[in-house]
Amino acid sequence: MNQGAKIISEAITGFDFKTVMVGGRAYTVFPPTIHRLAGAISHLSGVEEAESLKDVLFSLGESEAYSKALSWLIRGDESLSEELSKGTYKENVDALDEALSMIDSKVFLKAVSLARNVSLLAAKPKP
Repeated sequence: MNQGAKIISEAITGFDFKTVMVGGRAYTVFPPTIHRLAGAISHLSGVEEAESLKDVLFSLGESEAYSKALSWLIRGDESLSEELSKGTYKENVDALDEALSMIDSKVFLKAVSLARNVSLLAAKPKP
């Protein structure tokens, strides 16, 4: 079976998910919707220049931003962020990396960059 057919069949049958461990608990992450991805990106958009997904994650250095972004990817809001913040820095980074591996990293990096640029435009009015 080719990769495209596999992805489509997994999506139809509901087998396209990842399980991540944070703070001794298992969380199921499904491929992110635009809504969930936008929520996660809003917490990760403080990154400067990054060339890889790991660069994005390690450049922030804030576990609070990671737990909020991960909560968006798992639940679609920030309701799990306090619980996820009890996990280690590495657990949160690894879980985010795993969850975001379900999308093309180039698309994600562009979205983070766009979110940052939009926030700069909103914060700096033109003379």
